[in-house]
Amino acid sequence: MEVIRELVDLVSRNKLKSIELLGQAEQGRTSMVNSLYFKIASGEFISDEEAASYYFGTLPADQGYRKLKNRLKNRLINAVFFIDTKQPGYTDWDQAYITCCKEWAAVKILLNRGASKVAVDLALKIFKHAQYYQFSELLVNISKILRLYYSTRQPDARKLKYYDNLHAEYVGLWQSENLAEDLYIRLVHNHLLNRSQATPGSSMAKTYYEQLRPLMEEHRSYHFLRHVYLLKVAALMEEGNYMETALACDEAIGALAEIAFVPPQALLTFLYQKLVCHIQLKDYPTGRVVVERALELENEGSYNWYKNRALCLLLALHTHNYQQAYSIWQHATSHPSFKQLGKRSAEHWKIYEAWLQYLIFIGKLSVYSPETNSKFRLNKFLNEVPTFSKDKKGMNIPILIIQILFMIAQKRFDAVIDRMEAIDRYCSRYLKQDENYRCNVFIRLLLQIPKAHFHPQAIRPRAERYLAMLRQHPLQISPQGHEMEIVPFEDLWEMTVATLGRKGG
Repeated sequence: MEVIRELVDLVSRNKLKSIELLGQAEQGRTSMVNSLYFKIASGEFISDEEAASYYFGTLPADQGYRKLKNRLKNRLINAVFFIDTKQPGYTDWDQAYITCCKEWAAVKILLNRGASKVAVDLALKIFKHAQYYQFSELLVNISKILRLYYSTRQPDARKLKYYDNLHAEYVGLWQSENLAEDLYIRLVHNHLLNRSQATPGSSMAKTYYEQLRPLMEEHRSYHFLRHVYLLKVAALMEEGNYMETALACDEAIGALAEIAFVPPQALLTFLYQKLVCHIQLKDYPTGRVVVERALELENEGSYNWYKNRALCLLLALHTHNYQQAYSIWQHATSHPSFKQLGKRSAEHWKIYEAWLQYLIFIGKLSVYSPETNSKFRLNKFLNEVPTFSKDKKGMNIPILIIQILFMIAQKRFDAVIDRMEAIDRYCSRYLKQDENYRCNVFIRLLLQIPKAHFHPQAIRPRAERYLAMLRQHPLQISPQGHEMEIVPFEDLWEMTVATLGRKGG
């Protein structure tokens, strides 16, 4: 069902009418295929079990249901070729790429059926667009066909030499682009398998970047430069050198800006990386400049817009601009498109809400809004983030920390004591001296509070050892620190100790 739902969502978002998509139903009746499409699109069916039971009273393995689903799938795939790329949301690059791909498919079919003159005429048209937008794979394939055509079907020595030279040039470009992409994929894959912090000087990203750097003089295509600079940025990020990383992002943006067409997404990638640097450096003014530049390239309510808003919120939290952080959260979550966010993205915003509610609870943030009058329910919040609650080495960490902070602020000391042993085991099992090192230290710092019987003065001597460890491993050199530390731990510690000295809860 996931494949069908993705296709239905794609076609629905592109506003293809059902009559265009599925064909007109016989005798004016809604066909079963149309019916299945609309019920999936409306959210009435979210599983094969529901659909199979509704139409056939059987399980998804039933032959009749599988035929029905395959008919819908095939018609949806055919409909992809009729998506109107002139509607909002499609960049010039998107339009060119989709059009070239569709017309290239037509060229292959025409050649297969022996219509070589028509095929070549269309291929030459595609070739011009592919050259402008640097679609290297298409350039390799089209130059190959043109070279063959002018050597055998329509012999022309001059054109043969011309396309033969171009073919050799584009093969070299395509190979370099593939190498750059391959090295970047290997880096990302290795990071996902092994998230431990790399030792400075032994960076895989740095090795890959140095391997590609000599090729930059010859190849300046968008696809090649994008991956080379992603590797350079990753190498500097691994070293915790955020000032140099920000400069590398500027270099990447400058190099890409020299290309006539550059997709906004390419520039946004490096603007987001630069914004992360300013979050780590707690540089709010410069970060705001980056935010505003990114907003100019984004469509409000798009995936990238929400990514921008999330980074801007974190920048505000890391620089004590709590009121601004709340305004960003409120604007993003009240936007009409928020309901269309995927589950993981929506859970991120639930986590941000919990942290903002904590700041409200301890008096660091004053909000006069009907939405904040109702008491924040911790258990309800935990039920709303099921995906990240399972991510023990990732986003479950800020979820766990906010639970402890709320319990301490609410003076639920017995609950903290009851959870001490389980939290200690969690640290030992999941949080080691890698990118989660600061998280491990901070949670162990929080565990000193019950050991000191929740007395502010008695806690300070116990805390000094762990505070020194945080100082020795500052946020600025902690990979992904801005994601795990929604509020910097040093700030949180001062807030936590302050809540212990207050009466009530």
